[in-house]
Amino acid sequence: MKLKMKTLAALLSILMMLSACNSQKKEAGFTLNGTIHGYENGTLLLKKDFNDPNPVKYEVKDGKFTITGDLLDEPKDLFMEIKEKDVRFGLYVENGVNTLEVKLTSKTHPMMGEMFSMEVIKMEASIVNEHEKEIREKDQQVRDQYYGKNMEKMASLTDEDINAYKEASANVNREFIKAHPDAYYSAYLALRLAHGEDSEGVREVLAMLDPKMDNSLVRALKTKLKDMELTDVDPSEIIKAKNVSYKVEKAFAGSNHTNIVYMGMFSNDNVCTLTKDGSIQIVDAKGKEISKFKPSLASLPTSIAVDQDDQIYVMYPLTKKVSRKFRGRTMEIDETYAFECSVFDTKGELKSTFELEGIVTATGARVAEGKLLVADWQSRIIGVFNAKTGAKEAALEDMRPCCAILDFSINAKNEVLVANLGAFRVQAYDLSGKNLLAFGKRGKSVNDFHGCCNPVSVAYLDNGAIVTVEKDPTRVKIFSSEGAKQIEGIEELVKGCSYIPMIVDSKDNLYLASPEKGMIKCVSVS
Repeated sequence: MKLKMKTLAALLSILMMLSACNSQKKEAGFTLNGTIHGYENGTLLLKKDFNDPNPVKYEVKDGKFTITGDLLDEPKDLFMEIKEKDVRFGLYVENGVNTLEVKLTSKTHPMMGEMFSMEVIKMEASIVNEHEKEIREKDQQVRDQYYGKNMEKMASLTDEDINAYKEASANVNREFIKAHPDAYYSAYLALRLAHGEDSEGVREVLAMLDPKMDNSLVRALKTKLKDMELTDVDPSEIIKAKNVSYKVEKAFAGSNHTNIVYMGMFSNDNVCTLTKDGSIQIVDAKGKEISKFKPSLASLPTSIAVDQDDQIYVMYPLTKKVSRKFRGRTMEIDETYAFECSVFDTKGELKSTFELEGIVTATGARVAEGKLLVADWQSRIIGVFNAKTGAKEAALEDMRPCCAILDFSINAKNEVLVANLGAFRVQAYDLSGKNLLAFGKRGKSVNDFHGCCNPVSVAYLDNGAIVTVEKDPTRVKIFSSEGAKQIEGIEELVKGCSYIPMIVDSKDNLYLASPEKGMIKCVSVS
């Protein structure tokens, strides 16, 4: 599984807890004195989170920088980025003087699962806090046990090796929390352990902490648990529908329809596809191409939607050229400053165009009852717009995207079903954002969602059953009153952390797309 450079840098840094020195009174607030080896002069960006579009700039001179702040009620997390080095890292500071020493080195590393070369920026920091020093040393021992320092061994890692390391690392965290139930860092580790768990799992993690602890991390855990208890369900108990069985239709001629980015469905059950080159294609139920056109747009579109009148809504970014420094070089790149939607008929004639207020990325879209819903993974929202005027009406917030993926579907009751893959959950909302139900947790069983993050696609079937799609490896499952059942005969559709487009027709037939293998069709047989 390939990890992008930024993701790897963030994983290597881990989020460091730094303790305050006693040389400055706590009443004075906090100071962070940092030293960066390998980056002598430039700019350090301080962010509210890693997606903050308006960071505060700090000068790095002779490898030194200083950040000051007001008195803190509890340790504060800072998110920092060095764009020229393509490095991002997070850390905690406390009242008083905090010190940080970072060493940047360029090395070639094999990635998990296969050997290939890429330049990686590795960050090594001095650790003052004894609690974090202890946990990092133990975790490094576990990492060495499974990963080692031998490049060939690292290159041959299997999914089982990676999962074994993750479980062993989680056990190290659990042992630390039990030994230090009142430590602030334990609350941070507990929040990490709760990721991907259902309400029972979150309750168990919370019970490991000192019940007297009261800080933002503990409060976040308690809020998470409260919300989950209100909506968490056993899908077999809440979904009254019977299971729908499927088989892969071998006669479907979809193998030639490759590089599909997104799909929609016409009223006559023809499939509308968006391809990587920006073309709109119409494919019938047998896999035959009916027509194709390439709209003239400001940039390549990222998603589409089809309304009840078979109009095609195409989402695409508006970009401008900006200069960015990268490893000492100035480069011209396209930066998105807005998103637009253009509406076409099936012949490719433009009907209207409007801007999508507040949308930064558009990874998924659907039209229902005069509403255009657009998923924005970077902003973690699903925007709700008037489908005719483009006026923004609402936003479903606090989504949990991952791997630049966020998709959803909507049924006849205007219930929005979201693949909240970063939380390993399926969640349903009404158009006001009220959470209607949620289920799922991280796990290997057919009832759970596996891997880095899943599911990537979801949909309601006509009888109320729910279909989910997982990547790496590909699993398509039907959740009904009989529990979860996997559709057999579906090959691996994507590699690594990649989105798998899915759409459902009026007969509950499923269409899925693979960049290399084209479209496949799963036909309901019961």
